[in-house]
Amino acid sequence: MTDLGSGLRGSLLVSDCRRLDTVFGPFELAEFRNLETHRSCFALSVGDLAGEEPLLVRVHSSCVTSEFFGACDCDCATQLDGALEVIAAEGRGVVFYLDQEGRGAGLAAKARDRMLVQASRLRLTTFEAYERMGLRPDLRRYEEVAAMTALLEIEAPFVLLTNNPDKVAALEREKLRIAGLQRLERTASPFNVHYLSAKRRSGHVLADASGTRRAELPAAVEAVEPRALPGRPELVRIARYLLPILPARDAGSARAEPVWLRLHLYVDVELGGELVVLTREAGDGASALARIHAEPLLERFPLRDPPAREAWSWVVQALASHGSGVIAFARRSASGAPSPSERQGALVELLVHHLRGRRVVPLCSPGDRDLAAELRERGLQLEAARSLVRPE
Repeated sequence: MTDLGSGLRGSLLVSDCRRLDTVFGPFELAEFRNLETHRSCFALSVGDLAGEEPLLVRVHSSCVTSEFFGACDCDCATQLDGALEVIAAEGRGVVFYLDQEGRGAGLAAKARDRMLVQASRLRLTTFEAYERMGLRPDLRRYEEVAAMTALLEIEAPFVLLTNNPDKVAALEREKLRIAGLQRLERTASPFNVHYLSAKRRSGHVLADASGTRRAELPAAVEAVEPRALPGRPELVRIARYLLPILPARDAGSARAEPVWLRLHLYVDVELGGELVVLTREAGDGASALARIHAEPLLERFPLRDPPAREAWSWVVQALASHGSGVIAFARRSASGAPSPSERQGALVELLVHHLRGRRVVPLCSPGDRDLAAELRERGLQLEAARSLVRPE
C-alpha cells in the first residue's frame, strides 16, 4: 500500500494505517474518517495496487448483526469473508468497507424492516417492508469509494466481486472503471432463503433456492411503534425482532443450529446513536444472565484473534445453556476507546428495564466494570456472578 500519510480527499481524511491479521492471511488496513458524517470507512488490501492490470475489488456495506453478532438470516458476513478469501488467494485486491447498514438506510431502518417482515409471517419481503416505511429499496452511496481509490492511488479498473449488477452503474456514476464482475455466492440456508429469494427477484444473480426449506420463527413477532422508555424519554425503542445466531463465525448455517435471540433496538435521541439489547427468554421465575459487551468495529472482520467476538460466542453458548439472559452492547470506535460514561448509564438502564422482576446472574470477564454493584444499586435481586470462560 502506498504511504498515505495524512491525506485528505473531499471530506475523507486518512486516520490510520496498520496490518490486520485475518483468518485468510495479513491485509493492509487503511482507515478513513468522513469529516462530514463523522463515520469511518476502510480499505483492506493485499499486494501491489499500482498499475493498469484489472484489480479484484469488493465494495461492501456493513452488517453488524451478521458480522459481529453472528446472525445467519442474511448473506452479508459470508460475502465479506468470501471476498477476503478470494483476494488473499489472488494475492492482489481491495475490500472497501462502508458504514452503510440497512442498504444505506441505517440500523434503525434495518431493524424495522426485519420486524415488519417477521410480523407478516414472512409474507412481506425486505423490499416491500422498505416501501411501507417510505424508503427507497437501496439508499447506499459510493462517493467514499471514489475518494479512497484516489487516496490509494489506484488507477486500475475493477473486477467487482458482487452478485448485484446494479452496483456497476452506481460505481460508474462515481467515475470508477469496471472491467467485469465475479460472483460471490454461498448456498442458501433455511434461515436466509427468504431474504436471498427476494434479492434474486430484485435482480441479484443468485441461484434459485426455491427448494430450500424455510425455517419457522420460534415465537410470534409484533410490529411496534417507536416508544420512549418509561422515565427515560431520551431512550426510544425503535424495533424488536428475532435473530438466529450461530455462536462461531465459521459455523456453516446449513450444518449448525442457531440460537434464537430477540433484538431490541433503541435510539438515544440526546447523545445520538443506537443501543442494542439482545434477550433470551425462559419461563417466569427463571434467573437471567446479564452482561454489557463491547462490539469493536474492527472485529466485524474475520480476524485471526478477535477477543471480543470470541467472548461473544461464549456468551451465546452461555445463553443457550442457561436459557435466559439480557445482553446490552457498548459501541466502541475502531481504536477500542471506551464509550463515554453516559453511554454506560444508558446501557445499565436498559438492562434494568429488561431484567426487572427476575433474579440476575452477572456474566463477567476479568477487568469488567462492577456491573453487579450497579444493578444492585438499582434494586435488582442478584445471584452469584458467573465468570465468562471458554466452554469445555
